[in-house]
Amino acid sequence: MPLALVSPSGDRRFVLPETAALVLGRDTTCDLPILDPGVSRRHAEVRVDGDGVMLQDLSSRNGTWLNGQRVGKARARVGDLISFGPVELAVVEEAAPRVSVTAPFALDGAATMVRERAMGSPSDAVEAVAGKRLSQLVAVAQRLGGLARLEALLSRIVDDAFEAFDADRVAILLVPDGADANADLEMRMARDRHGAAVARPVPRTITNGVAQRQVSWLLHDASLDERLSGDSVGLQAVRSALAAPLIGEGRKTLGVLYVDNLRDVNAFNEADLDFLVAYAGIAAAAMEREQSVDRLREATRVRENFERYFTPQLADRIANQRGNVVLGGVRQRVVVLFSDIRGFTEVAESLPPDQMAAQLNEYFAAMVECVFRHDGALDKFIGDALMAYWGAPVSHLDDADRAVRAALDMQRELTQLNARWTAEGRSALHAGIGINAGDAFVGNIGSPRRLEYTLIGDTVNLANRLCSLARGGDVLISDDVRSHLTESVPLRERPELVPERHRGPAVTVYGVEPSVPHHLAPTGMFNTPLSVPPSEGPGTTLRPAIPRPPAGDER
Repeated sequence: MPLALVSPSGDRRFVLPETAALVLGRDTTCDLPILDPGVSRRHAEVRVDGDGVMLQDLSSRNGTWLNGQRVGKARARVGDLISFGPVELAVVEEAAPRVSVTAPFALDGAATMVRERAMGSPSDAVEAVAGKRLSQLVAVAQRLGGLARLEALLSRIVDDAFEAFDADRVAILLVPDGADANADLEMRMARDRHGAAVARPVPRTITNGVAQRQVSWLLHDASLDERLSGDSVGLQAVRSALAAPLIGEGRKTLGVLYVDNLRDVNAFNEADLDFLVAYAGIAAAAMEREQSVDRLREATRVRENFERYFTPQLADRIANQRGNVVLGGVRQRVVVLFSDIRGFTEVAESLPPDQMAAQLNEYFAAMVECVFRHDGALDKFIGDALMAYWGAPVSHLDDADRAVRAALDMQRELTQLNARWTAEGRSALHAGIGINAGDAFVGNIGSPRRLEYTLIGDTVNLANRLCSLARGGDVLISDDVRSHLTESVPLRERPELVPERHRGPAVTVYGVEPSVPHHLAPTGMFNTPLSVPPSEGPGTTLRPAIPRPPAGDER
C-alpha cells in the first residue's frame, strides 16, 4: 500500500509516490508545500524506501523531529510521528484515495435515456470500483499529487480519462475566478483521442446542469433525450456521455469533468459512472490545492510589487487591507524628501546610454535602500530625481528624524559609490536633497483604469524647491522639519537661500551639517553619528531640536 503523511487533525495529507525524493517546505515551489511560518522554505527531503520513509533535514531553522528526537537523517515507519518545525505529520498506509464531500443533493427524476446521480460520498463510489480500477485510482492519486502547476495537472487529468474510458473527447470546464456555480463555465482544456485540441464546445446543457445541480450524468444516447433538444448535442453527434462535477471544500463547485463518445450508444455503464465520480473527487482535491498555491503565488507577486515602493512591513499591511482601491484620499501631515543629481545632463552626455543607465540604476538602488532602511516610502522617480515620504499611510512621531537620517544615509552611500566609480574610471555623481513637512493630500490619483498612490500640495512643492537650492552634498530642511526633530541634529541657518515661487509665509532654510559637496568632503566626514554634533567651526551655528509640544498645546 502507498504511504502518506497525515496531520493529526486530517487537514494535511500528502500521498508519497515511490519514484522520487520530494522536498517539503514553506516555499510554494516545493513538492510538498506546508504554508506555516515555523517551517523553513526548504525544510526537509522525504523519500519512500520500502515500508518506510527516509528523512533528510535540509539545515532547517526549527529542525526535523522523529518521535520527539531531532534528527538529521533518519528512517520513519508506519505509525511514527514526524515534526517539521511545529507541524506534525504521522506516517500512515493510504488504503484508498480520500475525498471529503457532503451529503447527497435532492434531485428530480431523470429522463429515460439519462441517468442522474446525486453526488454523495465519493468513498461509496470508490467501494463500487473493484480490482483494476481501484488500482487505477491509487495510481491517479499518486500522479496528480506530484504535479505542481495547474495546467500540468489539468493535462494529466485529461490523459488519465482517456486511459480509463473509451472516449472520443475529454474536457475540463471551470467556474471563472470569483464567480458562483451558476455562471457560464470556462473551457480550460479539451482534447480528442488523437491529442488534438477540441475547437467546438461541449454540450452546455449537460455541463451547466452538472455544475449547477451538483449531479453526475450518464447518457446512453444523448440524441434521443428530449431535454437536450435544441442544444448543440445533436450538431456534434454525441451518442454517449459522462459528466461529473468537480467539488471542493465546503461543497463549492470548481467545474465539470466531461467525457463523451461520438460513435456508440451505451458506450458507458454504471461502473464507468462510479469510476468517474471517484476520479472527479480526486481531481477536484488536487485542483483545489493547486489553485490555492496559485493564489498564494499571485499574492506573493503583489506583495513583492508593493515592496518596490514601501518597506516590507508596510507592504504587508497594505496587501492585507480589505476592499477595493478607489479614487480619492485624505489630507494629513507628511514629511517629503526630494533628491536630485547635480549636473546630470553633462555626465549623461559624456557616456553611452547603456553605461549611464547602468550607473543610474546603481545609484537609485542604493538611495531607495536608504529610504526603506528608515521606514520611508518611495513615491516615484522623476528623471534623475527621487521623491520619498514619511507619514502615510502610517505615521510616526519621529517621521522628521527618520527623513533626516535617511538623507544623511543617502549622502554617505553616494560618497562610497563615488569612491568605487572613480576607481573604476567612471564619473562621480553629486546629489542635493531637500526635505519639508506639512499637510498634503494623500491618496489615489488618476482614473479607475490607472491609479497612482501619491502626494499633492504645497508641502510637496516646497520640498522640491528646497532640493533645487541644494548643492551636491547638501541636505536642506525647512523650519517645519527642524521644529519636529526629536534628536539633536547639527544645523546651520542658510539665510541666503530663498525658495522661488513660494506663495506662503517666508521659509527659513537650514542645512544639516556637514553639508559640503562630496568631492570636497574629507574621508569619514559623513560617518558622524546624527545624534552627536561635530565640533563647531567658523560660520557654523549649532541649533538644538525644538521638542514637539504635547497634543493640544499651542506654540
